Amino acid sequence: ISNLCMRLTVLLYLQVLLDFSIGFHVESRLSERQKREWIKFAAACREGEDNSRRNPIAKIRSDCEENQPVIYSISGIGIDQPPYGIFVVNSRTGEINITSIVDREVTPEFIRCFAKHALTGRDLEQPLDLRVRVLDINDNPPIFSQTVFVGSIEESSMETTLVMKIIAMDADEPNHLNSKIAYKIESQEPAGASMFILNKHTGEVHIANYLDREVKASIC
Repeated sequence: ISNLCMRLTVLLYLQVLLDFSIGFHVESRLSERQKREWIKFAAACREGEDNSRRNPIAKIRSDCEENQPVIYSISGIGIDQPPYGIFVVNSRTGEINITSIVDREVTPEFIRCFAKHALTGRDLEQPLDLRVRVLDINDNPPIFSQTVFVGSIEESSMETTLVMKIIAMDADEPNHLNSKIAYKIESQEPAGASMFILNKHTGEVHIANYLDREVKASIC
């Protein structure tokens, strides 16, 4: 049995999907007893862009306003937890504004909103969870799970025998073209006819032809 040290330089192809027809998606979770409502949905909002010109991105309202003074507040990552102040709310109107450029990998998916009595501070409603979806851009390079991948096979193994599997990861949105990875063997030593078949989708490396240890004990 021989060890085949394969230092494979892999070229990764990434595709970017730009869909400006999709907006900043906001959903609310309501029970029958909760009567908050959305007044406005925002236009397209993408990470890495200045979206403040579209403010307010949303507006919440409690029907308690009809018979008592109400103040609104929000909480969560990007609000009162690091990174601070990305989203702010007008406590009187319920308008939610975005103040800075957002990063999908950092910005939370949920903002928790509260409606309280303006004078006593008493909760008037159950907290409302707003789901915020920031549209992804291709701003993260793929990263290999290790720097060197080593595999071994028996001499005289049949063609298409599995040697190893290469693994890389991308922090962009899962199941999106921005995080899709394609693998490719860039070069091999010794040069010549390709000795391996690399599945560009799975990263699996198979031998392409019969390998003789007496001719070459290791391949990089």
